[in-house]
Amino acid sequence: MKRILSISILLFLFACEEDKADETANESVNNTLDGTYKQPSNDWYDCGDGTMDIQYLTVDGLKVINWDYDADCAGDWDDCYYKESFNATKDGDALNVDLGDDLGNIVITRSGTNSLKIDYLDFFEYSELWPYESSKIKTYSPNCSDN
Repeated sequence: MKRILSISILLFLFACEEDKADETANESVNNTLDGTYKQPSNDWYDCGDGTMDIQYLTVDGLKVINWDYDADCAGDWDDCYYKESFNATKDGDALNVDLGDDLGNIVITRSGTNSLKIDYLDFFEYSELWPYESSKIKTYSPNCSDN
């Protein structure tokens, strides 16, 4: 009987250790920045006539893509998306993105569970929150370069 009790306790302890490992794995998955985010609706992107500039940001590992809809009030009214890709570097829980062409850098971090915080450095020096759209890495079409 003592053997059965000892074995049961050991099995219980090993089962608890596996649960802890699973929780740690789930935390690292949930802390990822991967997904699709929509540009915030605020005065900065309001075209003055009640319509908004429409942009999405997708993050897939170290690849960040900005999708800018051209048929909105800030575009040329072509029914397509401009796609601009950037490679990021990881710095702890943040992504550093060089925008190139002397536009500076951005740092992307998670803000709560439903937003990305984007810190614009060097040139602009401000921050904004992009609301979460989907855990899927969405693509948008048609691409304006295909026209």
